[in-house]
Amino acid sequence: MSIENNFKDTEKNNKKIAIILAIVFAILILANFLIISFIFNWADWVALLIFSLLIIVPAYISNASMVITGGGKPIDGGRNFRDGRRILGDHKTWKGLKGPLYIGIPISFCLFLLFNGLWVPIQEVIEDAATSGQYALYNDIRVFEYYFIGGEFPINFLVLIIRIVLAAYGAVLGDLLGSFLKRRFDIKSGAPFWIVDQLDFALVALIFISIPGFIAPNLFLLPDIFIIIFLIILTPAVSIIANTVAYVTGLKDVPW
Repeated sequence: MSIENNFKDTEKNNKKIAIILAIVFAILILANFLIISFIFNWADWVALLIFSLLIIVPAYISNASMVITGGGKPIDGGRNFRDGRRILGDHKTWKGLKGPLYIGIPISFCLFLLFNGLWVPIQEVIEDAATSGQYALYNDIRVFEYYFIGGEFPINFLVLIIRIVLAAYGAVLGDLLGSFLKRRFDIKSGAPFWIVDQLDFALVALIFISIPGFIAPNLFLLPDIFIIIFLIILTPAVSIIANTVAYVTGLKDVPW
């Protein structure tokens, strides 16, 4: 009976944490918008949002795709770590690793092909906005060009492929690392590991994406501090707020 009570108390506490975190991250997004708009311009915040999404979207899609292709033999082969707990768990499977290859990378590349086809009218809109002084932080068209289409034609396609693959498999490694840490803290599969669950894949993807910027800075841009901070806020915010709203409205039984 005490075990059942402990389970109910833990679930109740997690529900409270979910609601608190949803409110906190909503405030952080609003604060980020107000700060960037005050220091620079509201249009810079919109550009920041777009750049952040464009650079991380292969990681988002790849992270979700592993659930679709997953199943079968676990990566850790059912083995335990030296602490006696599973290394990764049953839900991290070899089939799941195919998700980025079959889904995440192709969809992401098709998305950027679309932006390449639409770049001329997009460029005109950006240049008009820049000419009218709407941008203070992002007033270089080459920055827009890099995030939207990977840079100048035709080398931009190579840049995009490298960027997409690094983001996709950075997300994979981050997800596995998060699972490894979850097992070390003895958190059961399906139970929330707040912030880490929502952020692990994106942080490692960001690290991977940044590597070419140190090797070939003439081709690859390093994500600036504003993008890094925004993604650290946005990534968990999207998941936590969406799940909490679904829970409050009765669409989900738990807010995670």
